[in-house]
Amino acid sequence: VFLMAWIFGIPPWAGVLAAFLSILMGFVASRVTGETDITPTKALGPVTQMTFGALTPGNLTGNIMAANVTGGIGLHAADLLTTLKTGWLLGARPRHQIYAQLFGVVAGAIFIVPAFRIIIPDPAVLGDSEWPAPSCLVWEGVSRAFANGLDSLQPSVQIAMLLGLGIGIVLAIAEKFAPKKIKAWVPSANGLGIAMVIPCANSIVMFLGAVVAEVLRRRKQDGNVIPVASGLIAGESLMGIVVAILVSAGVIAK
Repeated sequence: VFLMAWIFGIPPWAGVLAAFLSILMGFVASRVTGETDITPTKALGPVTQMTFGALTPGNLTGNIMAANVTGGIGLHAADLLTTLKTGWLLGARPRHQIYAQLFGVVAGAIFIVPAFRIIIPDPAVLGDSEWPAPSCLVWEGVSRAFANGLDSLQPSVQIAMLLGLGIGIVLAIAEKFAPKKIKAWVPSANGLGIAMVIPCANSIVMFLGAVVAEVLRRRKQDGNVIPVASGLIAGESLMGIVVAILVSAGVIAK
């Protein structure tokens, strides 16, 4: 709260509210991540942005940074639970994992910032054809749109928000109280929401992956699902970092 007020000019009461909203967003993000393995940071941020847009109209910096705090805490809460679940599967002790997380914060602060400077030496390049950074552009656009609260939203957008809220409530109630035969066919509201904010190609590939996993399960080979999926995810991520470093060093063409 002190740093938000000192660095970004956010009123102390607004910082306290952001901290309170962070608890709620942490629960929401953790559940969505548990169901879909995708943390909805980009979807949760606008909730805070709209709230602060109504409470502190015109404060663009405070709007985006308050949302950054709540979204960031939700992101890390979900990631921490994911790590704890992985450790539980491997037989690790939660206390030792918490210690490792605390040391990881220090290591991340030391190494991530220089790595970002190497890959993105000038933040002005974000948003161009080479570094489109769609998430950054979304946060910027939402911050400008929500700077004045709900009044800045078109009536159709407000209706769509209420419609989505109603559908989410109905699906949550059906998931909890519907008969067992019907409950199996009730779609996940979290899954539907995530599918609307990630690229269509990602949703299609996730569907194909689920089909492959189901085929392996029916062939009694479901033990191979996690190793294969982990290898695909880790390989793509590591190769993306290597390619970015090689491009920055001029070893390969952009």
